[in-house]
Amino acid sequence: MSVRFPVRTGALPVAGFAGVVVLVLATAGLPVPPAVLVPLGLTGMGVVVLAWLGLGRRTAEIPVRGWYRLTAAWCLPLLFAPPLFSGDVHSYLAQGVIAAGGQDPYRLGPLTALGAASPVVQQVSPYWQDTTAPYGPFWIAISRAIAQLAGHDLIPTLLLNRLVELAGVALAAWALPRLARRTGVSPGGALWLGLLNPLVLWHVVAGAHNDGLMIGLMLAGLEIALAGLSSPPRIAAGLVLLTLAANIKIMAAAAVCCLAVVLARHAGRTAGRGAAALLGVLGGFAGLSLAISWLTGLGLGWVGALGGSAAVHSWLAPTNQLGFLAGGLGALAGLHITSAAISVMVRIGAVLGAIAGARLLWSIHRGRFHPVTGLGLVFSVMLIAGPVVQPWYLLWALLPLAASVRSDRARRGLARGSAVLAMALPPLGGGAAVLVEGYLVAAAFLAALWWFGRPTPPGPDAALAVPVAGQTVE
Repeated sequence: MSVRFPVRTGALPVAGFAGVVVLVLATAGLPVPPAVLVPLGLTGMGVVVLAWLGLGRRTAEIPVRGWYRLTAAWCLPLLFAPPLFSGDVHSYLAQGVIAAGGQDPYRLGPLTALGAASPVVQQVSPYWQDTTAPYGPFWIAISRAIAQLAGHDLIPTLLLNRLVELAGVALAAWALPRLARRTGVSPGGALWLGLLNPLVLWHVVAGAHNDGLMIGLMLAGLEIALAGLSSPPRIAAGLVLLTLAANIKIMAAAAVCCLAVVLARHAGRTAGRGAAALLGVLGGFAGLSLAISWLTGLGLGWVGALGGSAAVHSWLAPTNQLGFLAGGLGALAGLHITSAAISVMVRIGAVLGAIAGARLLWSIHRGRFHPVTGLGLVFSVMLIAGPVVQPWYLLWALLPLAASVRSDRARRGLARGSAVLAMALPPLGGGAAVLVEGYLVAAAFLAALWWFGRPTPPGPDAALAVPVAGQTVE
């Protein structure tokens, strides 16, 4: 089932913008009971999601620049919202303050470094107050610079973090249509599914997650390198951007591996030349990472701190879900094995994920997958087999796949999955009863909106995000 509206394309952008404004107003701290604000915020979110799904049927009607303007319009109100869906920006601030004070965020968590009386620490979730920074030195250097500019004040910190993430959004906006043309996908379809995706709005812009900058650098670096496979300067420029992305979050090193196997294939028919190209990329990545660690003055402590985020069990991670299931079955027999079961499942997932990832890289090397598609699949394996999954992690796989997957069925599946995850987290708390009421009220309103807006007769499902041949990047 797809969403259809008997309205012209121009009404959908207006509806989406109105939904964003409603969400911002609902989360602005108005003196209104949560029983009103929660359904209001969820309704605003739902209107955005419905408008976005409706625009997926009209990718041929909107030029590339139109998608840019539409994304800018929907992002603008979110710049004035408080941190939404996550408080990670508070952790970024704490880590920046620690680094700005000359302490090591890779050895000390916020509570140990700043003390319980610090107003910065009090904003950090209790889950992360004792956790060292799990990010690379490039990101910690950015957080340190923001802390030096904004001090301990959350409002300028949030604004500066959002501006940094908007730079990542701009890089993704530049790269997506170019990667799409490279893989034979409609640039408009790639921008709709990737750039305007509600998960980008909620978690990169409103949530200010550093995944936005990581993904933007990764996509731009991959495009620059793929566009110049016979040009060493272009390959080097692309590798620099990919290395910077991996020095925000190490997961972006998957793109470095994809580039390495592509260059190994491109280098020539002999195994020696291929191995030299492969080792050259990996050696260049290692050397650049060492240089970043040295230039930022943060050293190599980040390598040992990469697993810090896995200390908290992630309910969305399949490996954790299997561990919880085993723990629940054990509890029926009077055994307390949940933590041990999760640990075992995470290790099994790591082994299976490494095997699947290696097979995908080999398939990219053999030319069975385009490197952009392969990158999206590698990230998909990471999400399935990894120890931690958050809704915004889907963007790691989603944006490369938005620029490379041509199957209508697969694109519809990505769109529907995005829509479900976009509604999975409420914008406000208020207790279980308030949340249940909020979702029921919002669902009733959105169902009525869809019912009165349904067209007759309905169009074919396949119209959702069909690649348009010949659409050019403007």
